[in-house]
Amino acid sequence: MMISVIMPVYNSQPFLHKAINSILNQTMGNFQPIIINDGSTDNSEEIILAYNDSRIQYYKQENQGVAAARNKGLELAEGDFVIFQDSDDISLPMRFERLMSGVGNENIGIVHSDAMLINQDDMSIGYWHAHNIDRSSLLRFFIKIGSPIIGPTIMVRRQALTDFSYDTSLSIGEDNNMIYQILKNWEDKHISEPLYLYRRHTSNTTKTQISSLHLIKLINSHSLIELVPELDWENADHAENEIAACAIISTFLFKRGAVVEAKELLNNALLASKGKNVQIFVSALAKLVLGQYQDALDLLERYKEKDHIIVNYIGECLAYMGQIDLAKEHFIESLHLKPDYTEPIDNLKSVGGIRNMNLLDRSWEKFRRK
Repeated sequence: MMISVIMPVYNSQPFLHKAINSILNQTMGNFQPIIINDGSTDNSEEIILAYNDSRIQYYKQENQGVAAARNKGLELAEGDFVIFQDSDDISLPMRFERLMSGVGNENIGIVHSDAMLINQDDMSIGYWHAHNIDRSSLLRFFIKIGSPIIGPTIMVRRQALTDFSYDTSLSIGEDNNMIYQILKNWEDKHISEPLYLYRRHTSNTTKTQISSLHLIKLINSHSLIELVPELDWENADHAENEIAACAIISTFLFKRGAVVEAKELLNNALLASKGKNVQIFVSALAKLVLGQYQDALDLLERYKEKDHIIVNYIGECLAYMGQIDLAKEHFIESLHLKPDYTEPIDNLKSVGGIRNMNLLDRSWEKFRRK
């Protein structure tokens, strides 16, 4: 099995030596390093050309962005698997070998790891823990939280990338789009080890920004029934369900920081709901995102018959108001009404975690000062 390693480079002079060395010094030898110079204007090219290593495949193009550079890398890739490496990050020497050990069967399309965060001086500044995710909750997770996988840590089966290309309109979130497309059809394997050192510095702050464009594209590529399956699409009024779905999606967008898009969606839902039964629900969610929890609670309590969704959002209001135990009872009641409803499950994680978070693996506390 051979691995192709794709490294886009754009003005990475300060960190490029360490990044390239971390690839060339892997314990696993059968790999194809592909370096795409995306129109660098610093000394990146001189650094690359100074390597006298026949394994390196070098390609230079005009600056088109990281997505286009990765697409070119995919064109050149000959390996059975593809690994991505940013030009300012570092792979630990056994990274490729450990990722390959995670390929347990032919259904695994992505193997990924944890990452240690480092700054421009190589100092440790944090830790990112990834995890596997069930396909049934994939879409909601990507909308509410983002990718469960740390993009640069992945190794992808080449077959899983058939007919795939990065969306060049996305300057942020292009990794998330690729990971989502693959996870819809393939299994993933998480290696719970920090095999990748992920750098944070002043010239790559966009890595941490939220891509509203990616999020909106993801939402627009799915039907409201797919996005909000907890509504009764078979028996309830379809038009009112669409309004309620838009209001629910707007709350997710607010929490992700896509405020402009969230406001537009919520305002449209408020206008469309006037004079309809769903108006109370939409108004309650508007109060909820504004932090007017008692007003939201009063509106939701006006429903004589409360379904699983109303009960869940009553619980959210109570939780925000500090009534944790009462909120917990509502989340559990919501699950009794609809056991496959994911929101109360997430909310139970929250109300449990704020009291005390117990992690099975506590080895990370070893060097913490008492």
